[in-house]
Amino acid sequence: MMDTAAIDGNHDVRGRNVVIQIETDEGVRSRNEHTLQVTNGVPSSLYPLINSMRPFGIYFTRNPRTTSAATNQLSGIRGCSGWSRARFYATFMLIVTWFNAARNCVIFDGTETQGAHLFTKLGTISAVLLIGFLHTTYYVASHTGSLDTVFHQMNLSTNDFSVKFSRRAKMVTVICWLLIATGVCFYAYRTFTTEAFHDFSLSLIIRTFRLSKIQAGIVKIVCVMLQLQAAACWAFTQAMKHIFRFSTTLFIPNLSSF
Repeated sequence: MMDTAAIDGNHDVRGRNVVIQIETDEGVRSRNEHTLQVTNGVPSSLYPLINSMRPFGIYFTRNPRTTSAATNQLSGIRGCSGWSRARFYATFMLIVTWFNAARNCVIFDGTETQGAHLFTKLGTISAVLLIGFLHTTYYVASHTGSLDTVFHQMNLSTNDFSVKFSRRAKMVTVICWLLIATGVCFYAYRTFTTEAFHDFSLSLIIRTFRLSKIQAGIVKIVCVMLQLQAAACWAFTQAMKHIFRFSTTLFIPNLSSF
């Protein structure tokens, strides 16, 4: 009788453990499903623009934080959800943007006089600093989740509004890519075909370090890639701003608070 009671007790304990484990697994799955739903809360109409912003590090999503001990034991990960691969990549691209801004700020060689040459350099510095601040703003908005919050507030339940929003987002995305391609191709053409460099920092680097033709070619390629990053940061941040403004005109609540 004692053996039977002990066996029954062990069965009860194992049964309770199985039930608890199943409940824990279901809780984890439900939280993961909820997280997936939140992550996918971005309207499908915005995906062309969002997917264009990701390669340049302008937009990223953070991994959800797990605070449950059971979740930590199951996943084997504790306290590292704040830095995802997307955030590492976005951080690297942000550094690239500010590196490009810094190289364009060091373009004065002491020979400047009041005139078009000086004002062109001042305009270049203003432009690259603006691009750096725009990229930083969207990086912070992605990190804090405020950008995702704006996306989640969009209500596309009305078919008429959804069609208008989708068309506008696609049109803006196409225009951005056309502007980027045109600007970068023109920059590359002038960089590789003219002896008088229009990129003052590039000219300063080549003259200062007396680079060979091969070395100068490599530096030019790097500068073209930096120009691509800068053009994308400017174009897509302005496009997203336009989309937000367009949304407010269609009476989407709370978007103007971003």
